[in-house]
Amino acid sequence: MNTVPSIKTATQAAINRIGSIDAAATVVRVGRSQLSEYQSRNSPAVVPADVAVTLDEFAQEPLILTAMAQAEGYMLMPVHLGESNGHHGMDQVAAKASATMTHAIEALADGKYDQMEAALACRDLTSLIRVAHSALHALRPIAKGEAG
Repeated sequence: MNTVPSIKTATQAAINRIGSIDAAATVVRVGRSQLSEYQSRNSPAVVPADVAVTLDEFAQEPLILTAMAQAEGYMLMPVHLGESNGHHGMDQVAAKASATMTHAIEALADGKYDQMEAALACRDLTSLIRVAHSALHALRPIAKGEAG
C-alpha cells in the first residue's frame, strides 16, 4: 500500500492549521516551494521528520507524525495526558466522534471508500482513539474511587 498520499494529506492539513503555506514557511527550515512539494501528490518529495515535528508543533496536533506512524503500522499515544478539565475529555471525544461520523457519511455517499477517503478515515479514527484514551485515563481513577 502506498502511504505517501496520507502523509501528504497530513502535511497539507498541518500547513492549513498553521494558516497558510507562507505562515508555515516562517517556522521551518525549508521554504515555501519545498513545503508545496511536500503536500503535492505530483511530487515524490515527502516531508522530513524534523520539518514534520515543527509543523505538527505549530499545528498543535501530531497530524503528520500520526500519518507517518500509521504508515509503519504504529499508533501515537500521548506520554503525558495532563490534568483533565471539568469534562474529563468527554467533550473532545464527542467532537472527534461527530467529526469522524460526518466524514464517514460524506465519504460513503457513493457507497464505497476510495484510497484518499480511507486514509482520512484512518486519521480520524486514530485521533478519536487518542482523545478517547485520554478521557479514559482521566475517568478511570474516579471510577475506582481514587479521585474526585
